[in-house]
Amino acid sequence: SKVTGALPQANIADQAINEAKMQISNAPTNGYMLTAQSGNTGGLTWAEAPSGGFTRLAGSNVTGQNPSGVDVNNCFSSTYDTYMIVIDKVEQTVDSAVISCRLRDSGGSVTASNYRYANRIFDDDGNNQNKDANSPDNKFDITNDSDDSSNSGGFNGIMYVHRPHSSNEMTRMNTFTSFWNNTADDIRIGVAACAYENPETHTGIGFNISSGGIRDGGSFTVYGIKYT
Repeated sequence: SKVTGALPQANIADQAINEAKMQISNAPTNGYMLTAQSGNTGGLTWAEAPSGGFTRLAGSNVTGQNPSGVDVNNCFSSTYDTYMIVIDKVEQTVDSAVISCRLRDSGGSVTASNYRYANRIFDDDGNNQNKDANSPDNKFDITNDSDDSSNSGGFNGIMYVHRPHSSNEMTRMNTFTSFWNNTADDIRIGVAACAYENPETHTGIGFNISSGGIRDGGSFTVYGIKYT
């Protein structure tokens, strides 16, 4: 039977209205989303989702046995242009240790001496220190002598990794971090940049500590960013 006029909502069964009954102006495409378009037939149109965006891709939480390193594998690809890594509550078990990172590829950790970096570290007394590699090193040191307290919040920060998957461009890493000095009486801010001086494809990243281990509860989370 045919109903004219308003149909009470209570008379519509669950899952009773399909796409064909919605008077959408165009045919569907997998992955498209339904949008409001007042000038089109029925006022609804399937449209491609925006390609720009910010997407969580991978993460590694520190759990068990105080590891000396944490790897995030297969998080870089040609899908995204830049990656943002959020570093949270990375606490070390030994005082005065240094946290560093290395890129990774299909063969594991990339240890070639191609990491040229500049790192400026400022504290709450107005002092500053440099931790640089004007001759390329085999790793990127992000901190200097930092504290091992279990209640200070540890090492926190943001790292941007630009175009790591491109075999034609040098991977660039920029960091903004904070941590306590080894006596836990100065909060420090680190601002650094590192260029990996050989164009090659990188698929992941690893973080290591110079001595001791990393306590449970820390995390490294990778997000992808597209520009188009």
